[in-house]
Parts: sequence; C-alpha cells; structure tokens
Amino acid sequence: MQIGTISYLRIMKKLAALVIGFLLVGCSKTPLLESTDALEGIWIHHTSEVNYHKIIINADGTGAMEWFVDNKKSRATKVRDWYLDDNFLSFGKAAFNGESYMIDKYPTFTWEELIKYYDTIPAASYYMILDDYYYVGQ
Repeated sequence: MQIGTISYLRIMKKLAALVIGFLLVGCSKTPLLESTDALEGIWIHHTSEVNYHKIIINADGTGAMEWFVDNKKSRATKVRDWYLDDNFLSFGKAAFNGESYMIDKYPTFTWEELIKYYDTIPAASYYMILDDYYYVGQ
C-alpha cells in the first residue's frame, strides 16, 4: 500500500509543477491593445451558409466569441480580455481549446472580392486569416 501512496504523491507533485508552469507562461501574455488595435472589431468565419463563428474584439481589449447554427446563436462566451503573444491571439490568459488562434495574416483591406462561396469576402472590406481560416470584418 505504501508504494501506491508514493506514486500518487509523485504524480500530484508533477501535476502541481505543470499547473504552476502553465500559469507562469499564461501570465506572460501581452494585453492585445498594448500590441495593436488593428484587430478591433467583429470578425466572422462562415463554415456554411447558416453556420458561423464570430470573434468580437472591443476597443478596450475585451471581447467575446459566439457560435451560430442555422443562423441562431448556439453558444457564447463571457466577456474576457484578449491577449497577443508572438502572433497568437488568445482569449484570456489561460486560453482553452478553440480559444487561441495563430494569426496568419493581420487585418488587410481588399479591393476585390475573395472566395466566391458562402464565406465570401466582399470588395472594399477588411479580412484576416486565423489558423488558415478567413475572417471578414463587420
């Protein structure tokens, strides 16, 4: 029985060290507005004509995310701060699954229509690319 207790304690120590390390790394992120204000706005990525994901970045660096199915909001997050760390946009200091994005292309103005499908980016609009997905500014 003693061997099981020792193994359990070792696992708990390693887990505690991992959590502390995660918090230290997570806390080193820069608030978005200290880096750039170019990402401010509402950004939408369509996965079909009626399904899409919305990223909201407010002027004060806070924001939220919303998911729509059949053009109806299916879920949404609470308002949190956005952070930027080496081209990674993170929703909160400890971004969870689906809450961190690699910025492949910062917001850019387009003179011509891009992607002629359900996720069309109209001419004379802004778009950005996160994790290889196009998001159009609203």
